[in-house]
Amino acid sequence: LTYHREQKRAVCHYCGISVPVPARCPLCGSFSIETRGFGTEKIEDEIKVLFPRARVARMDQDTTRKADAFNRIIEDLESGKTDILTGTQMISKGLDIENLTVVGILNADSLLNYPDFRAHERAFQMMSQVSGRAGRRKKQGKVVIQVSDPSHRIIQYVMRNDYNAFYLHQAEERKTFNYPPFCRLIRITVKHKKKDILDQMAGILGQKLREYFGKRVLGPEYPHVPRIQLWYNKEILIKIEKEKPVVKAKEHIMNAIESLGKEKGSSSLRISVDVDPY
Repeated sequence: LTYHREQKRAVCHYCGISVPVPARCPLCGSFSIETRGFGTEKIEDEIKVLFPRARVARMDQDTTRKADAFNRIIEDLESGKTDILTGTQMISKGLDIENLTVVGILNADSLLNYPDFRAHERAFQMMSQVSGRAGRRKKQGKVVIQVSDPSHRIIQYVMRNDYNAFYLHQAEERKTFNYPPFCRLIRITVKHKKKDILDQMAGILGQKLREYFGKRVLGPEYPHVPRIQLWYNKEILIKIEKEKPVVKAKEHIMNAIESLGKEKGSSSLRISVDVDPY
């Protein structure tokens, strides 16, 4: 759950559930509760302390709820009514501000280390896009990236704006580890309201799939968000060679799922199969 200061509520950005922020810890009963990490609200506060004379605005889900809010924030930045704009990734898309000369990207490590084979592609795309916001037209711009390892290969590609080198590296890496576009992926999501039953059933399904697909099966593993609303979920990935028909693979998958349905405790499972999910 993410804390929203203006609403004084904790909100899940995946299922939409919203709960009041507790005055005391529900586990230990302590009243000493502190917010950790940083979001757009925290960054806005810090900037106001560092630059007390600057006119600071924020662009995120909370400040753009009204129909005209997005355009108003951009107009204030263009006209000079706003000196510093903080916000989420929505800032990076489609802005062409003449007087925008400095862009900062915070916590780039979270982009580079996200558990997804497309993480470096997304990081390069986002950082390149944001970097393009600074120094538009005739003015020289500056981009500041907060990252623990400035020598990281992706950071170097962004700094040099070297798309070709980035593409060649990503293509080689995906070919080595057999990820799209060099294979096709089938994602199987297994859900249950009880974590122990999910672990057991997903494990059995993984074993049944390995009987046919062997080492091409990855998982089952919990995704980045393991529980949404009341449902725990695990994912299984199957890599299929591009030259092989998916129809045959789907037949074996459905047989494995049908066989799992005969296991005790499987009646309340939810299983979905997604071909080429990425």
